[in-house]
This record gives sequence, C-alpha cells and structure tokens, in this order.
Amino acid sequence: MSYQERKGILRFPKATFERLKLYHALLSQLHAEGKVYVLSEDIAEMLRITPEQVRKDFSFLETKGKPKVGYVIKELLDELDELFGTGVDENIIIIGAGHLGSALVNYKGFKNIGVRVAAIFDNDPRKIGTMVGDLMVLPLKDLSRVIRRFKVKIAAICVPENAAQQVADLLVGHGIKALWNFSTRILDVPPNVIVQNEDITRGLLGVKHMLAESEKSSNADVLKVNER
Repeated sequence: MSYQERKGILRFPKATFERLKLYHALLSQLHAEGKVYVLSEDIAEMLRITPEQVRKDFSFLETKGKPKVGYVIKELLDELDELFGTGVDENIIIIGAGHLGSALVNYKGFKNIGVRVAAIFDNDPRKIGTMVGDLMVLPLKDLSRVIRRFKVKIAAICVPENAAQQVADLLVGHGIKALWNFSTRILDVPPNVIVQNEDITRGLLGVKHMLAESEKSSNADVLKVNER
C-alpha cells in the first residue's frame, strides 16, 4: 500500500511541501555523513528557519521525534522517499538539446530519486543524430514511439520562449501528464496537466531582491551604530 493510500489524499500547504524537499536533501546529506539523529533546532539552524517551523512541517508526517534525542534520520528519510516516490522508477524525456537540455541528460543526481532520462529530442537537423552523453538526439517525429515504449509521463521543456507553447501542446497531445518547464513562457495547458516552472530569470530576481533587502538591513544597522 502506498503512502498516499495509507494517509488518504494528502494536501500539504505549498510552502510546507517545498520545505519538505529541502529537508529531504539535508537529511540525505546527514545520513551519508553517518549521522543517526537530528534535532529540529539543528535543522532550523542549517536551513535558516525556526525550530517551530520545522516541527510544524514534520507534524504532517508519521515520523515523530523524541525530546532531547530528536528525529531518527533514516526514518524521516524513508517516509520522505515514499512521499516523493523516489523508490519508483520514472522515465522522463527532454525537449531541446542545447546547453541546458544536455546538462540535464548528464546530471548524475537523477538516479538518486528514481528518475531516468529515456531520450532527448530536437528539431535542429544539425543536432539530430549527435550524441549527448549516452543518448542520441532524436527528431520530434519519434516522440510518440518513445513515449509509448518507455511509458513516459514527464517531459522537460528546454527550448526558447517562442517555441515553448508549441512544444507543450505537442507533448500534451501525445499524453504527457507533467511538464518541467525551463523556458520563460507561462504555459497554457489543460487543468489535468502538471506544470513545474524552473525559470532561472525569476529565480535570480528573487536572489537579487533578498540581497538588496539584506544590504538595506545591514546599512540600517550601521546607521544606528553611528547615531549612538
């Protein structure tokens, strides 16, 4: 019985779900270092959040901590692995054999979360037939065959903005259920299709904003000291 079947239909708050992914990465690191237990205070310090927030997020999980001992890292990891389906192998395809698409093909971390890149596609005749890692770049006319053969549900879109919607329409038409969108285009897809946007520009804008706020705060502290 799956995690979702045991717990029913889970609906985590979006912010909590995003932090659970951060906890998974941190706990994986601690487990690899041989750590057995971890306190919510330690997690909070490493992720720069409050211990109360960590405990509130973990209250959505079945794994419980013990006073003064903390959480058993392996137990938390096992539950998060089940929640995120890291033990279930999933084939994905990549559209766009440019620098980003090629980097995704060669990313070694996918195997740790049960993901395998089954194929990479492009419509540029100069790229079709060339090798990216262990994969040959395929033409888009082979999409249907590959999706059926490897039972693909997820596709990464690594194409320019002006081509992204057309590619999304093509993928949805071939039965793709989830799009990992690396373009800057806001995609228009049916309600039953999942879209995860990974716009590097918007991410950098967020970093710039936080840096500016941090510098404002630092400058304000300096002014307070100088005014004394």
